[in-house]
Amino acid sequence: MKRFLILLFILMPVVTSAQRFKGGVVAGFNVSQIDGDFWAGYNKAGLVGGAFVYTELKDSWGAHMEIRYSAKGSANSIYSDLHRKIRLQYIEMPLLATYDFFKKFQAQGGFSIGYLFNAAQNDGYGYETFNQFDQFEIALNIGVNYEVLDRIGVNVRFAYSILPTYALYSGASFPYAMFNNVLTFALYYRIGQ
Repeated sequence: MKRFLILLFILMPVVTSAQRFKGGVVAGFNVSQIDGDFWAGYNKAGLVGGAFVYTELKDSWGAHMEIRYSAKGSANSIYSDLHRKIRLQYIEMPLLATYDFFKKFQAQGGFSIGYLFNAAQNDGYGYETFNQFDQFEIALNIGVNYEVLDRIGVNVRFAYSILPTYALYSGASFPYAMFNNVLTFALYYRIGQ
């Protein structure tokens, strides 16, 4: 996976130099919860970072793709006596359709495919590896992007797992399954023209 990310960053200038495609880097943070763990609230924060490429299609429509690191999970309330957390670290690839609906505003929608490379649980006494979660995640994504400056955009996105990220038994649904529920706030910097 590390080799793939290095190759992606090496090839980014080639991709962004193509006239039809533009790309850059993204950095931000998630606030997340896991529906089904019975801890309410977006109490878990995590970093997001990676690269993106997009193209404009026709009549204000476009396509957007990313490859990025995304930290998700959940935590109980900070007011609880015992602080518990689930930490999930993904490499994910959002594939989105875009629509420029107002000057400098863009709506985004689509799905993401994520690979879980690390999962740990803290029961209040330290982190332990937690291998109960599925290694792959498919999530719906909707969001909006605002172009602050010529090359800088601010993005807010909501993502929710389509399939359970953890199920007590095969075919289980809520309340016997868990789903990632994530809000992402990120800055996008376009490289090149």
